[in-house]
Amino acid sequence: MKIFWGLFFALLFLHQDFWNWSSEEVILLGMPIGLLYHAFFSIACSVLGVWAVVKTWPKEWEEYAEQKGDKGAG
Repeated sequence: MKIFWGLFFALLFLHQDFWNWSSEEVILLGMPIGLLYHAFFSIACSVLGVWAVVKTWPKEWEEYAEQKGDKGAG
């Protein structure tokens, strides 16, 4: 869990990309570097969120659902 919080606070700091604020450099397909940075930043945040859910999801809930035969809604 320490790794998660370390990555969380690193991403929190990196969200303020002050080094790209005044840059108008175009990198990929006419995309400014700031927009490209935030695209990859969003992907990194999504990966961290999925990892956190997978690591902290209670296994007891899965076992309970399997015992009851619940397949979810639908």
